[in-house]
Amino acid sequence: RQSTARTNASGLSWLGGAWLHMSPPARRGRLLTARSVFLFALLWAVSSWTLILKALPPAPPNPVRPQQNRVGARSLEADAKQQDLPVPTTSYIYPLHATKGTHHAYLYIGSPPQRQTLIVDTGSRLTAFPCQPHCPNCGKHTSKQFHLDKSSSYEVMSCSSCLLSKTNSCYNEKCEIEQSYTEGSSWKAFEVKDKVWLGNEDENTSVQEHHSHAVPFAFGCQVAEEGLFKEQYADGIIGLSMYTQTLAGTFHQYNSIPHESFSLCFNKVGGYLALGGAVQNHMAPMQFTPFAKKNTWYYSVTVNSVYVGSHKLPGVFMQYMNDFKGTIVDSGTTDTFLPVKIAKPFVKAWEGISGRTYSNNLQLYTYEELRKLPTITFELVGGLRWEVEPLNYMEDVSDNTRLSLAPFHGKRGFISRMYVNEPKGAVLGSN
Repeated sequence: RQSTARTNASGLSWLGGAWLHMSPPARRGRLLTARSVFLFALLWAVSSWTLILKALPPAPPNPVRPQQNRVGARSLEADAKQQDLPVPTTSYIYPLHATKGTHHAYLYIGSPPQRQTLIVDTGSRLTAFPCQPHCPNCGKHTSKQFHLDKSSSYEVMSCSSCLLSKTNSCYNEKCEIEQSYTEGSSWKAFEVKDKVWLGNEDENTSVQEHHSHAVPFAFGCQVAEEGLFKEQYADGIIGLSMYTQTLAGTFHQYNSIPHESFSLCFNKVGGYLALGGAVQNHMAPMQFTPFAKKNTWYYSVTVNSVYVGSHKLPGVFMQYMNDFKGTIVDSGTTDTFLPVKIAKPFVKAWEGISGRTYSNNLQLYTYEELRKLPTITFELVGGLRWEVEPLNYMEDVSDNTRLSLAPFHGKRGFISRMYVNEPKGAVLGSN
């Protein structure tokens, strides 16, 4: 699996309020195993950050041309009145595609623009990918390496003008960046600024949009990769956490989008990334929950209850869900990680309902056995019920792009991607 979240990025100061939305019944699947499509939107609305999850409409509208300005990041002081504020919508909508366990967007960089396929990750803050000729030992990914010297508009950031790293992180007059992840992968890069804009598979259309809308954006030109970053399908990563130098922040600063916001819509095979607001014409009304932590870069929510099927885990265990960083909503982690201290009641309830031994190893199931597995439900502040059905947390190793489970004969192999081993807090991944 790809597990690109929970980085070592430092916290930031913020002003304003933050909220999480999802439309009931919210059902999320592993990046490649989501059953229903949801809109995961991070919205800026009147000095507030808003995180929104909703059902994807039947079809997105065509792109338009937005405006407006932004100055710095905000704080997380939630006010219930913000739930009544109008939610900004956008027509800047770009396709995502899901491969190898993660969702990816196309970013076009440079002059003329070169395309890179990047993981969309709310669990980290930096955008980075290998640059030729500076990363000869980087892994082989889906696209050719971004060739720095073929762009006429790039600028290597000098030590006096670092945007992503500290001035004391300089080598050979370049701003150095390095990022490590809890599952063991890492990369090193130097800072570059060049013209960027999102696009799609149609390069001609994407290049035209790039010419019309691209703005200077700071990213990391990778010089080394380790672990999953070297092996993965994607060329690199787009960090979408609460940080000033993200796509939404930069595009808003250059008046390219009307609000500092973005939306992520996932299903098993693709979805959409919207810039500047939420997609219009939703299938269910918006609901909100306040973010749980102040002065942080990550998106943390409060879990009031956890249900295994209809069995509610004892309330005393919820302190562990909300410990430390709390429960983080993370698009870049394909799996869900629950605190190890709730493992006993969770496993006992699951095994009592299913009649099976709970394991994260490969197990064989008949269709009838799989149907007996319980739905896992997380109830958040405000009454939101985030339901994770068995087909979402049980990875079908024979076909993990299946949108629904049809009856099958014999036995199939499944792996549970709901881990109950997190030392502190929890991570709600894309499943």
